Amino acid sequence: MKMRFLGRTCLIVLSLLPAVSTQDGSSVVGSDQPLIASPGEDVILPCHITPSLSAVNMDVRWFRQKFKIPVHLYEDQKDRTDVQDSDYQGRTDLSRLGLQEGILSLNLRNLRHTDSGVYSCYATDGVWDGQGKTELIVRALGTQPSISMDSTQGEQTRLVCRSEGWSPEPEVIWRDRDGNDVTSLSNTTVQRDSQGLLSVSSYIEIKQQSNVFSCLVRSKISKPDWESKLHISSEYHMFVD
Repeated sequence: MKMRFLGRTCLIVLSLLPAVSTQDGSSVVGSDQPLIASPGEDVILPCHITPSLSAVNMDVRWFRQKFKIPVHLYEDQKDRTDVQDSDYQGRTDLSRLGLQEGILSLNLRNLRHTDSGVYSCYATDGVWDGQGKTELIVRALGTQPSISMDSTQGEQTRLVCRSEGWSPEPEVIWRDRDGNDVTSLSNTTVQRDSQGLLSVSSYIEIKQQSNVFSCLVRSKISKPDWESKLHISSEYHMFVD
């Protein structure tokens, strides 16, 4: 910093130098599309440095909501299993050959329903750092839906459609005997069980003269769909297909 005094004016000239890093212009890139897999499968969560740059001497951290509780941590050229989230111990690794090319992708084995979520991939050399994100969806196709009569009051009958064991949350579609979509007349609730899977219960009020209703429960991301139909006779006996 240089200072010069011109009369009563104080002129200050600051010379500012940017931080020097060999990684200027590099960034960490995850995936812009969710990765979809099933329980028990092995997957690779993609992440890399672009332009290609060796990450062997960097710290690489994969984490979810909490930075300090890593899904996987590579630090000082070794895997830090002592600070790893216990839910992931023995199920993750990074490719050492991949690190030489700036590939930070995480190998995740034996998927569980609770593994679904957004994963952050962070790399730093102490001066430069970058972060990318990848979403993982561990899907589960739920049970065949069941339809039953929940209650009858006057000329109104309430039906309930139930299905369980879903991941992620499915959508429920009701149709009448003519195939018309009457989902807007229904009310659906979702509950999560101890394994992280979702159960849905959908209720709809109908007039008793209508005698055929179908309930379709389907995944928002994949097929097949599950559908059940309920036939109500004039004496209000129920038959389920």
